[in-house]
Amino acid sequence: MTPTQRAAAACCLLALAGHATAEQPKEPEFQHYSIDMEAKLLSDRKTRGVSDSFNGPGAEFNLTAAHESGLVGYLELGSVSKTLYPKGRGIVLTTAIGYRGGHPDGFHYGVGAAQEWFPRAKAEGAPTGIDWTTGEPTGVEDTKFDTSYGLIEFGYGLFYGRYLYVASKDFRGNNTSVLCGSTYLPDVLAGGDPSKAMACYDSAAQHTRGSQLLDLDMKYPLGGQTKLLAHLGYQKIRHFSGINGTDYRLGLMHTLNGLDFTAEVVGASLNNRDFARITAGDGQVKRMDRTALVVGMGRRF
Repeated sequence: MTPTQRAAAACCLLALAGHATAEQPKEPEFQHYSIDMEAKLLSDRKTRGVSDSFNGPGAEFNLTAAHESGLVGYLELGSVSKTLYPKGRGIVLTTAIGYRGGHPDGFHYGVGAAQEWFPRAKAEGAPTGIDWTTGEPTGVEDTKFDTSYGLIEFGYGLFYGRYLYVASKDFRGNNTSVLCGSTYLPDVLAGGDPSKAMACYDSAAQHTRGSQLLDLDMKYPLGGQTKLLAHLGYQKIRHFSGINGTDYRLGLMHTLNGLDFTAEVVGASLNNRDFARITAGDGQVKRMDRTALVVGMGRRF
Protein backbone atom coordinates (compact mmCIF):
# COMPACT_ATOMS: atom_id res chain seq x y z
CA MET A 1 0.00 0.00 0.00
CA THR A 2 1.44 3.35 -0.98
CA PRO A 3 1.75 6.22 1.54
CA THR A 4 -1.10 7.96 -0.23
CA GLN A 5 -3.35 4.89 0.12
CA ARG A 6 -2.43 4.50 3.80
CA ALA A 7 -3.38 8.14 4.47
CA ALA A 8 -6.73 7.73 2.71
CA ALA A 9 -7.53 4.58 4.71
CA ALA A 10 -6.70 6.38 7.94
CA CYS A 11 -9.03 9.23 7.04
CA CYS A 12 -11.81 6.74 6.33
CA LEU A 13 -11.29 5.04 9.71
CA LEU A 14 -11.40 8.40 11.51
CA ALA A 15 -14.63 9.32 9.72
CA LEU A 16 -16.24 5.98 10.60
CA ALA A 17 -15.18 6.33 14.23
CA GLY A 18 -16.65 9.83 14.39
CA HIS A 19 -19.90 8.60 12.86
CA ALA A 20 -20.11 5.72 15.35
CA THR A 21 -19.58 8.15 18.24
CA ALA A 22 -22.33 10.44 16.97
CA GLU A 23 -24.78 7.50 16.66
CA GLN A 24 -24.25 6.17 20.18
CA PRO A 25 -27.63 5.78 21.93
CA LYS A 26 -28.58 8.42 24.49
CA GLU A 27 -28.91 7.64 28.15
CA PRO A 28 -32.49 6.51 28.94
CA GLU A 29 -34.72 9.27 30.30
CA PHE A 30 -36.45 8.52 33.59
CA GLN A 31 -40.18 9.24 33.95
CA HIS A 32 -40.74 12.06 36.42
CA TYR A 33 -44.39 11.29 37.15
CA SER A 34 -46.80 8.39 37.55
CA ILE A 35 -50.48 7.93 36.70
CA ASP A 36 -52.50 5.13 38.29
CA MET A 37 -56.11 4.32 37.43
CA GLU A 38 -58.61 1.85 38.85
CA ALA A 39 -62.19 0.88 38.01
CA LYS A 40 -64.38 -0.98 40.54
CA LEU A 41 -67.74 -2.71 40.76
CA LEU A 42 -69.18 -3.10 44.28
CA SER A 43 -72.18 -4.85 45.79
CA ASP A 44 -72.74 -1.76 47.99
CA ARG A 45 -70.90 1.53 47.63
CA LYS A 46 -70.35 2.82 51.16
CA THR A 47 -68.68 6.02 52.38
CA ARG A 48 -67.60 6.07 56.02
CA GLY A 49 -69.58 2.88 56.57
CA VAL A 50 -72.86 4.41 55.32
CA SER A 51 -74.31 3.40 51.96
CA ASP A 52 -74.26 5.94 49.12
CA SER A 53 -76.13 3.51 46.85
CA PHE A 54 -79.23 2.83 49.03
CA ASN A 55 -77.80 -0.60 49.97
CA GLY A 56 -77.58 -1.53 46.29
CA PRO A 57 -74.66 -2.08 43.88
CA GLY A 58 -72.41 0.73 42.76
CA ALA A 59 -69.36 1.55 40.66
CA GLU A 60 -66.44 3.95 40.75
CA PHE A 61 -63.39 5.00 38.77
CA ASN A 62 -60.39 6.76 40.29
CA LEU A 63 -57.17 8.28 38.97
CA THR A 64 -54.08 9.32 40.93
CA ALA A 65 -51.31 11.41 39.36
CA ALA A 66 -48.04 11.96 41.25
CA HIS A 67 -44.97 14.03 40.31
CA GLU A 68 -41.46 13.45 41.64
CA SER A 69 -41.65 16.90 43.27
CA GLY A 70 -44.32 15.54 45.64
CA LEU A 71 -47.29 17.17 43.92
CA VAL A 72 -50.29 14.80 43.85
CA GLY A 73 -53.68 15.01 42.14
CA TYR A 74 -56.67 12.73 42.62
CA LEU A 75 -59.98 12.29 40.79
CA GLU A 76 -62.81 9.87 41.54
CA LEU A 77 -66.16 9.38 39.81
CA GLY A 78 -68.67 7.25 41.71
CA SER A 79 -72.33 6.27 41.53
CA VAL A 80 -74.81 7.39 44.21
CA SER A 81 -78.51 6.82 44.80
CA LYS A 82 -80.97 9.48 43.67
CA THR A 83 -83.07 8.58 46.71
CA LEU A 84 -80.25 9.80 48.95
CA TYR A 85 -79.16 12.65 46.68
CA PRO A 86 -82.41 13.80 45.00
CA LYS A 87 -82.63 15.89 41.81
CA GLY A 88 -79.09 14.85 40.89
CA ARG A 89 -77.42 12.87 38.14
CA GLY A 90 -76.72 9.85 40.33
CA ILE A 91 -72.98 10.53 40.50
CA VAL A 92 -70.42 12.14 42.80
CA LEU A 93 -67.18 13.65 41.55
CA THR A 94 -64.31 13.95 44.04
CA THR A 95 -61.15 15.90 43.27
CA ALA A 96 -58.11 16.59 45.43
CA ILE A 97 -54.71 18.22 45.10
CA GLY A 98 -51.85 18.29 47.56
CA TYR A 99 -48.25 17.54 48.42
CA ARG A 100 -46.75 14.28 49.72
CA GLY A 101 -43.34 13.79 51.27
CA GLY A 102 -41.33 11.21 53.16
CA HIS A 103 -40.50 7.64 52.22
CA PRO A 104 -43.20 5.20 51.02
CA ASP A 105 -41.77 2.36 53.14
CA GLY A 106 -41.12 4.60 56.15
CA PHE A 107 -42.72 7.71 57.56
CA HIS A 108 -44.73 9.64 54.96
CA TYR A 109 -47.04 12.64 55.15
CA GLY A 110 -49.12 14.96 53.02
CA VAL A 111 -51.32 18.06 53.02
CA GLY A 112 -54.00 19.12 50.58
CA ALA A 113 -57.57 20.10 49.82
CA ALA A 114 -60.46 18.08 48.41
CA GLN A 115 -63.89 18.78 46.97
CA GLU A 116 -66.95 16.57 46.45
CA TRP A 117 -69.52 17.54 43.82
CA PHE A 118 -72.99 16.01 43.50
CA PRO A 119 -74.10 17.49 40.15
CA ARG A 120 -77.54 19.13 40.42
CA ALA A 121 -78.41 17.18 43.58
CA LYS A 122 -80.18 19.17 46.29
CA ALA A 123 -82.88 18.95 48.93
CA GLU A 124 -85.48 21.55 48.00
CA GLY A 125 -87.75 23.44 50.38
CA ALA A 126 -86.85 21.49 53.53
CA PRO A 127 -88.15 23.14 56.74
CA THR A 128 -85.57 24.84 58.99
CA GLY A 129 -88.07 24.88 61.84
CA ILE A 130 -91.70 24.04 62.69
CA ASP A 131 -94.37 26.03 64.51
CA TRP A 132 -95.88 23.15 66.48
CA THR A 133 -99.06 25.06 67.30
CA THR A 134 -99.96 25.36 63.61
CA GLY A 135 -97.78 22.62 62.13
CA GLU A 136 -96.42 25.08 59.57
CA PRO A 137 -92.70 25.57 58.75
CA THR A 138 -91.10 28.67 60.23
CA GLY A 139 -88.68 28.73 57.30
CA VAL A 140 -87.42 26.59 54.42
CA GLU A 141 -84.15 26.31 52.53
CA ASP A 142 -82.56 24.46 49.64
CA THR A 143 -79.45 22.44 50.47
CA LYS A 144 -76.72 21.17 48.17
CA PHE A 145 -74.57 18.19 49.12
CA ASP A 146 -71.25 19.53 47.75
CA THR A 147 -68.51 19.49 50.40
CA SER A 148 -65.04 21.06 50.72
CA TYR A 149 -62.28 19.62 52.91
CA GLY A 150 -58.83 20.49 54.15
CA LEU A 151 -56.79 17.34 54.78
CA ILE A 152 -53.63 16.00 56.37
CA GLU A 153 -52.19 12.55 55.58
CA PHE A 154 -49.72 10.57 57.64
CA GLY A 155 -48.44 7.03 57.73
CA TYR A 156 -45.65 4.60 58.39
CA GLY A 157 -45.02 1.56 56.23
CA LEU A 158 -48.26 -0.39 55.83
CA PHE A 159 -50.28 2.02 58.00
CA TYR A 160 -52.02 5.08 56.59
CA GLY A 161 -54.03 7.81 58.28
CA ARG A 162 -56.00 10.85 57.15
CA TYR A 163 -57.58 13.81 58.98
CA LEU A 164 -60.21 15.94 57.24
CA TYR A 165 -61.73 19.27 58.26
CA VAL A 166 -65.03 20.33 56.68
CA ALA A 167 -64.58 23.84 55.28
CA SER A 168 -67.89 24.14 53.40
CA LYS A 169 -71.20 25.25 54.92
CA ASP A 170 -72.35 21.64 55.35
CA PHE A 171 -70.86 18.15 55.43
CA ARG A 172 -72.64 16.29 52.61
CA GLY A 173 -75.82 18.30 53.15
CA ASN A 174 -76.15 17.53 56.85
CA ASN A 175 -77.99 20.41 58.54
CA THR A 176 -81.18 20.97 60.50
CA SER A 177 -83.51 21.09 57.51
CA VAL A 178 -82.17 17.90 55.88
CA LEU A 179 -81.52 15.77 58.97
CA CYS A 180 -84.65 16.62 60.91
CA GLY A 181 -86.87 16.82 57.84
CA SER A 182 -85.85 13.53 56.22
CA THR A 183 -85.56 11.57 59.48
CA TYR A 184 -88.58 12.59 61.55
CA LEU A 185 -91.12 14.54 59.51
CA PRO A 186 -92.32 11.48 57.49
CA ASP A 187 -93.37 9.83 60.77
CA VAL A 188 -95.12 12.99 61.96
CA LEU A 189 -96.98 13.38 58.67
CA ALA A 190 -98.06 9.75 58.97
CA GLY A 191 -99.61 10.51 62.38
CA GLY A 192 -96.70 9.32 64.53
CA ASP A 193 -95.26 10.72 67.75
CA PRO A 194 -93.83 14.22 67.07
CA SER A 195 -91.57 14.30 70.16
CA LYS A 196 -88.36 13.32 68.31
CA ALA A 197 -89.04 15.85 65.57
CA MET A 198 -89.67 18.55 68.18
CA ALA A 199 -86.37 17.72 69.91
CA CYS A 200 -84.50 17.77 66.59
CA TYR A 201 -85.89 21.20 65.66
CA ASP A 202 -85.51 22.48 69.22
CA SER A 203 -82.64 24.91 68.52
CA ALA A 204 -82.12 27.40 65.73
CA ALA A 205 -81.18 26.06 62.29
CA GLN A 206 -77.66 24.67 62.42
CA HIS A 207 -75.03 23.73 59.82
CA THR A 208 -72.02 21.42 59.98
CA ARG A 209 -69.00 23.49 58.90
CA GLY A 210 -66.11 22.61 61.21
CA SER A 211 -66.88 18.87 61.39
CA GLN A 212 -63.82 16.63 61.75
CA LEU A 213 -63.14 13.20 60.28
CA LEU A 214 -60.36 10.69 60.98
CA ASP A 215 -59.44 7.54 59.01
CA LEU A 216 -56.92 4.80 59.80
CA ASP A 217 -56.15 2.10 57.20
CA MET A 218 -53.86 -0.90 56.77
CA LYS A 219 -53.06 -3.32 53.93
CA TYR A 220 -51.13 -6.31 55.26
CA PRO A 221 -49.69 -8.90 52.83
CA LEU A 222 -50.62 -12.46 53.76
CA GLY A 223 -48.44 -14.08 51.12
CA GLY A 224 -48.81 -14.54 47.41
CA GLN A 225 -51.41 -12.21 45.95
CA THR A 226 -53.60 -11.86 49.05
CA LYS A 227 -53.79 -8.90 51.46
CA LEU A 228 -55.66 -8.23 54.68
CA LEU A 229 -57.63 -4.95 54.56
CA ALA A 230 -58.54 -3.09 57.75
CA HIS A 231 -60.09 0.33 58.33
CA LEU A 232 -61.33 2.30 61.34
CA GLY A 233 -62.85 5.75 61.07
CA TYR A 234 -64.28 8.36 63.42
CA GLN A 235 -66.39 11.44 62.74
CA LYS A 236 -67.34 14.37 64.97
CA ILE A 237 -70.11 16.38 63.33
CA ARG A 238 -70.52 19.92 64.56
CA HIS A 239 -73.91 20.72 66.15
CA PHE A 240 -75.18 17.16 65.56
CA SER A 241 -73.70 14.75 68.09
CA GLY A 242 -76.29 12.18 66.99
CA ILE A 243 -74.26 11.44 63.86
CA ASN A 244 -70.95 11.30 65.67
CA GLY A 245 -69.65 7.77 65.49
CA THR A 246 -67.26 5.21 64.09
CA ASP A 247 -67.09 3.20 60.89
CA TYR A 248 -65.16 0.04 60.14
CA ARG A 249 -64.26 -2.46 57.47
CA LEU A 250 -62.32 -5.71 57.60
CA GLY A 251 -61.69 -8.12 54.75
CA LEU A 252 -59.41 -9.59 52.13
CA MET A 253 -58.16 -8.61 48.68
CA HIS A 254 -56.86 -11.21 46.23
CA THR A 255 -55.32 -10.40 42.86
CA LEU A 256 -55.87 -12.87 40.02
CA ASN A 257 -55.15 -12.35 36.32
CA GLY A 258 -54.85 -8.60 36.82
CA LEU A 259 -58.15 -8.28 38.69
CA ASP A 260 -58.51 -7.36 42.38
CA PHE A 261 -61.28 -9.28 44.17
CA THR A 262 -62.35 -7.98 47.59
CA ALA A 263 -64.68 -9.21 50.32
CA GLU A 264 -65.13 -6.94 53.35
CA VAL A 265 -67.46 -6.62 56.33
CA VAL A 266 -68.40 -2.91 56.38
CA GLY A 267 -70.60 -0.86 58.68
CA ALA A 268 -70.98 2.14 60.97
CA SER A 269 -72.05 2.85 64.53
CA LEU A 270 -73.71 6.25 65.03
CA ASN A 271 -74.76 7.78 68.33
CA ASN A 272 -78.32 8.10 66.98
CA ARG A 273 -79.11 5.46 64.36
CA ASP A 274 -82.34 7.25 63.43
CA PHE A 275 -80.27 9.52 61.18
CA ALA A 276 -79.24 6.52 59.06
CA ARG A 277 -82.87 5.48 58.47
CA ILE A 278 -84.06 6.60 55.03
CA THR A 279 -87.59 6.45 53.63
CA ALA A 280 -87.83 6.09 49.86
CA GLY A 281 -90.56 7.64 47.74
CA ASP A 282 -92.51 4.36 47.74
CA GLY A 283 -92.47 4.26 51.54
CA GLN A 284 -89.70 1.67 51.75
CA VAL A 285 -87.46 2.23 54.80
CA LYS A 286 -83.83 1.11 54.87
CA ARG A 287 -80.90 1.56 57.24
CA MET A 288 -77.85 2.98 55.47
CA ASP A 289 -75.46 2.11 58.32
CA ARG A 290 -76.20 -1.62 58.42
CA THR A 291 -73.23 -3.95 58.67
CA ALA A 292 -72.95 -5.84 55.40
CA LEU A 293 -70.60 -8.07 53.45
CA VAL A 294 -69.44 -5.95 50.50
CA VAL A 295 -67.81 -7.78 47.60
CA GLY A 296 -66.07 -6.05 44.74
CA MET A 297 -63.99 -6.47 41.64
CA GLY A 298 -61.44 -3.93 40.45
CA ARG A 299 -59.01 -3.46 37.61
CA ARG A 300 -55.88 -1.30 37.86
CA PHE A 301 -54.39 0.36 34.79
